[in-house]
Amino acid sequence: LMSDVRARVQVLAVVPSDLSTLMANLDRMVSIQCPANRFISLFFSVLDPATGEMTFCNAGHNPPLLIRAGGEVERLEGGGTVLGMLPEIGYERRSIEMRAGDLLTVFSDGVTEATDPSDEEFGQERLAQLLTEHRAEPAGSIVTRITETIGTWSAGAPPGDDVTVVVIRRT
Repeated sequence: LMSDVRARVQVLAVVPSDLSTLMANLDRMVSIQCPANRFISLFFSVLDPATGEMTFCNAGHNPPLLIRAGGEVERLEGGGTVLGMLPEIGYERRSIEMRAGDLLTVFSDGVTEATDPSDEEFGQERLAQLLTEHRAEPAGSIVTRITETIGTWSAGAPPGDDVTVVVIRRT
């Protein structure tokens, strides 16, 4: 299912269009192929490196965290539902400005839903605090720090879901 979605994204992204239109088209395509008990979350963004403007649509994915250079935390929420369930609803395109020093982190729910031995989830607040404290470090080091922290939090237990993290910084 994911390889099919990936291929469709690559095909749709070739033709420039409004991001909300692209997502609506992708959702219609996925809903035809997607089994009734499956869905896909997706965060799709386009960053203009000249201006720092980032447009995005969030299709039911965990809201990425934007850590401003000064330490403020913004959650990139909104956009629409997961792909494959309600193709008639559509998507809202949003935009933000990424400024020099800002850090964007996109993550799977395996990060925030990792549990400790007492079954407490790691959560978005802990992740935001970790990112804020280490926002000046290189992006690769932050990814390593997150995965190591999740491993320690779960006391070495295997993750209940995939742990995927993407960190980018605007320089």
